[in-house]
Amino acid sequence: MNKITALLALAVATPLAAQDFLGGDDFAFDSSAIETSESHWSDGFKTTLEHSHTQVPGDPNRQQSSARLEYEGNLAEGWYLKLDTRYRYFYEDDDLAQNRGGAYGKNKWQRAWLQYSRGSCTATAGRQTLIWGTVEGTFVTDIVTPFDYTEQLLTDFGNVRLAQDMLVGDCFVSKHQFQAFYTPEARTDIFQHHRLTFQLAPGFPKEDLSVDAEEEWGFRYKVSGSGFDLSLMAARLFDNTPTVVVDLPSSPNDPLSTLLAPFLTGTAPRPDIPVESKLARFNLLGMASSVAIGRLLLKFEAAHRDRQLIQISGEETERYDAALGFEYTTSGNHMFNGGIWGTHFKNNNVETRDTQVLTLGWRKTYLNDNLIMSLLGNWSSEPRFSALTVLAEYQWNDYWNTSLALSAADLDELEMDIPIIPAEEAATVSVKYEF
Repeated sequence: MNKITALLALAVATPLAAQDFLGGDDFAFDSSAIETSESHWSDGFKTTLEHSHTQVPGDPNRQQSSARLEYEGNLAEGWYLKLDTRYRYFYEDDDLAQNRGGAYGKNKWQRAWLQYSRGSCTATAGRQTLIWGTVEGTFVTDIVTPFDYTEQLLTDFGNVRLAQDMLVGDCFVSKHQFQAFYTPEARTDIFQHHRLTFQLAPGFPKEDLSVDAEEEWGFRYKVSGSGFDLSLMAARLFDNTPTVVVDLPSSPNDPLSTLLAPFLTGTAPRPDIPVESKLARFNLLGMASSVAIGRLLLKFEAAHRDRQLIQISGEETERYDAALGFEYTTSGNHMFNGGIWGTHFKNNNVETRDTQVLTLGWRKTYLNDNLIMSLLGNWSSEPRFSALTVLAEYQWNDYWNTSLALSAADLDELEMDIPIIPAEEAATVSVKYEF
């Protein structure tokens, strides 16, 4: 046998031997030995226990414990359920508890909705949030969902979202999305867990600012292409925050200062000045777009609101908003985002209310994604303030998570308290247990 014949014989014999080797009794494969477990409805539950402490120079600012229960799962073909409720306990040294008069507990349904899907359309009914717009940290068109300012804003604006009861329908046709929503009783921003009041001046009675909104509805059309998308919105909405309106006599100068001056100095008896709280009902027309250029994502938004109310005078005016933002991810997975947002009121008497807001964010994961570092910076021209927060979150295992946030703010020119910015210097520690 020559060398060529021997090589051919070896090539043929090798796979035959392999077949005999794998086909022996020692390597018999029995698929019945694999145990499979069917999913159970109870698998959709998740529980989170958390305690957070915010320390400012001097005394604690926030001291809260919470228990959160979540459930999501398919009920039947085409039906999906999501439940998310959280109970928070505010200790007596918490600022919100001190403002209310003592320690207390509060439960909130953050989500409770049922969704039905058929073909390319879905209908979702119940307590939920609806996020419009594209530029992170600016709210040009993203104003359907109000805010809960009793939640702390660290580096995620989603933390302060306030869900409301609504019906949302979506249909997807090729690259097009059609969306409509209806809210029978809209909710407003929450600043504290008791009734919101306003005091015209020292010595005057506190006026109740609580006011209920009525129904809201709107539509959005979105088209997506290669590296871009464009959304057009139209809605009938209420302002998320009440406007204080005072019935003042006409004056060529500042009517409020002119009227109150003698009473604040004690030279005249206190007048009976009618004060009421109003919610502006307006029409919104807006658009939002984003364009991807490699690792860079550029974003733009613009909107027009009619019938906006001006504080104190109650005049109606129009409002224009625009925002420009970006997102950029480096080759090392550093994620940056930022935006600039400007507002303008079409009224010569409120030029000082034109506002510019600047936001900047950063995010990066370390240590096999167990450590998440993030940063959020904010600056506003009216009311004037700036704030910076750095957050570190570490996942120890499948159950334990800890986070540390350090915040600094410049509040010298701020005339009103902003609950999501606790102090000029603050440190927040949080411990979570999830199962």
